[in-house]
Amino acid sequence: MINGQFTHFKLIVRDLERSLAFYALFGQKVSAVLDFIDPAATEVMLENSAGERTLVLLHGEVLPPPAPIPGYAPLVYAVDDVHAAASQLESAGYELKVEPTEFGPVTVAMVADPDGYLVELVAGDADAVQSPPPGTKIPHPMPQIHHA
Repeated sequence: MINGQFTHFKLIVRDLERSLAFYALFGQKVSAVLDFIDPAATEVMLENSAGERTLVLLHGEVLPPPAPIPGYAPLVYAVDDVHAAASQLESAGYELKVEPTEFGPVTVAMVADPDGYLVELVAGDADAVQSPPPGTKIPHPMPQIHHA
């Protein structure tokens, strides 16, 4: 076993300002900015309201953003109210990819960030989700996100 812990996720973005504005809607604040030369690139480190670094946006002369759909699992944000968060995102001009959907004790929705990365909104008690009996297959609540 490797002795370590997950610290943050890094996304390559096309338009740094648009991405900063999007993630600010989730309370993400800039904690540090690193400007590099050769190649020219900027890393903007974001933190949540608890001061934990959670996300780094990388922009500049770097690899292009990967095609986020398919082959990319969403970033997940816990919110108090999925319907209210979805409404706020739509008011800010973002298109929901999955409307708020009830899934047992949780409600989920999905939106794409400016580069097309999926962001999942989750509200409810995810710890209350129970496994079905072994061998039982259940329908996925949002199968459309898994098809190109």
